[in-house]
Amino acid sequence: MKTYQFLVITFILLCASLTAPAQRSEEEVPLMRPDEWKIVDAQSLEFNKVLEPIVADAAKSTVTIWGRESRQPRKLAYGTVIADGTSILTKWSEIEPFADDLFVNGAYGEGVQAEVTGVFTDEDLALLSIPKEAIQSENINPVKFHPSDLSLGRFLVAARPDGKPAGFGVVGVLERNLRETDKAHLGIMVDFQHRGEGVRIATVQPEYGAAEAGLCAGDLILNVNDRDISGLQELKNALNGKRPGDKVNLRIETAGKERDVEVLLSNRPLLGQFAGGRLNQMERMGGEPNGIRDGFSLVVQTDMKIQANQIGGPVVDLEGRVVGITMARADRTRTYFMGSQAVMDLLKTETDSIVEARKKTEQLKMELAEQSRMMILPRRSEIKPRDIERTRRHLKDIERLLGRANRELDDLGER
Repeated sequence: MKTYQFLVITFILLCASLTAPAQRSEEEVPLMRPDEWKIVDAQSLEFNKVLEPIVADAAKSTVTIWGRESRQPRKLAYGTVIADGTSILTKWSEIEPFADDLFVNGAYGEGVQAEVTGVFTDEDLALLSIPKEAIQSENINPVKFHPSDLSLGRFLVAARPDGKPAGFGVVGVLERNLRETDKAHLGIMVDFQHRGEGVRIATVQPEYGAAEAGLCAGDLILNVNDRDISGLQELKNALNGKRPGDKVNLRIETAGKERDVEVLLSNRPLLGQFAGGRLNQMERMGGEPNGIRDGFSLVVQTDMKIQANQIGGPVVDLEGRVVGITMARADRTRTYFMGSQAVMDLLKTETDSIVEARKKTEQLKMELAEQSRMMILPRRSEIKPRDIERTRRHLKDIERLLGRANRELDDLGER
């Protein structure tokens, strides 16, 4: 155990002063001079060498999955070798465009053709099959999952096929459900401009419990289950832990009069929260995230920095035991992985075919588009006449400024 104690001490000392080369992005602000980075990189390489014995066994269960793009190989993801060694678990959305022409290889193998045999569509995972004779030629072994207590602050390392660490980090958020549709929903959109007591309703969605209970736009939510509501965060806290199918009692103020109503909570719609352009930009700082990085039923969050095309491989603890597989790079500070017990439980369930998986995905896109349309239209109808008039004034100001700019450009051209 002395080796691991030394590793922990080394990690604590180095994390304050380095970012491993595999985890540092060119997009990050250069806070040090080139000569200082050179010293840090040398220390980082030494640190990664300390991690190599820990990921050595897991690396033999890790493969790289490739697709062909214009006849050129393209690295898509990592995969975790399971069962008897002829099955591989990997990230579905990353390999889906190339599902008809995939091949995999270990650290030293030349690569073998792989076939998609099933898709866990809801978890964005796929099962691949390779020939039995490929196990020895690709120098790969099936993984041994270790169900583990994934407590806060636990140090973890992701493996690469070549025996080096793909990334490292600590558990930041305990195992939880990220699937929006599994969470409880009142069926309202709130007025973010409201200042004062309670939460004012901006829109009531007709197909949910709030509408059935008679709530309307403009109503003020004052109390939930005898808990006074001072703002949106307090409303979220009051609903925290509630499940679809639960009932809550609300104290509502309508036109100055208070009344009590009971609302049946339903499943939250697919959209969840909208991400603006600036948020999307922030998510990409430090590396491109995966296209599908949310909606998983049971994942653990870490601060591990790993490339989007390295998702799908095993994650180990300080003892080298495989405690899960990576699921998605969400942004510069969040990487999700599914714990070993959840993976083993998932493997006991039925899979979709490629056709079924693609049909489900297309249906989901259609539902998202429809929900987006239904949620945007009511907001457009709520635009007040004064807002329209203000917009017209702004447009006139812009036209005036553009005219002035054009005249000044003409003057410059005549000189």
